[in-house]
Amino acid sequence: MLRSLGILLSALWLAACSDDSAPATADASQTRDGAQLYRQYCVTCHGSGALGAPRVGKEHRLYWSHEIEEEGFDTIVHEAIAGINSMPPRGGCFDCSDDEIRNTVIYMLQLSGAK
Repeated sequence: MLRSLGILLSALWLAACSDDSAPATADASQTRDGAQLYRQYCVTCHGSGALGAPRVGKEHRLYWSHEIEEEGFDTIVHEAIAGINSMPPRGGCFDCSDDEIRNTVIYMLQLSGAK
């Protein structure tokens, strides 16, 4: 019962935290920008804090600044690529390149005013 509930919750979370209604149009020569990817894949969870996702925004600057200071930028990017806790690898954007994920992390940090 609990395992079935966990599988159901995971499926619902993946459906809510990524918007597959907009097709990915990037090819090897075109990199999508961080703002576009954030709006398409990240805002549902990181905008609301769903499933414990750290929220993005100026009011959360201290959290993100602390993460950069303690973990380092490269670690945050690696976690975004590999997935962490409830977040799937690449935030569910399975066709995103490492550079696109990196640009999205930068955008999220900028939105939060992290230093």
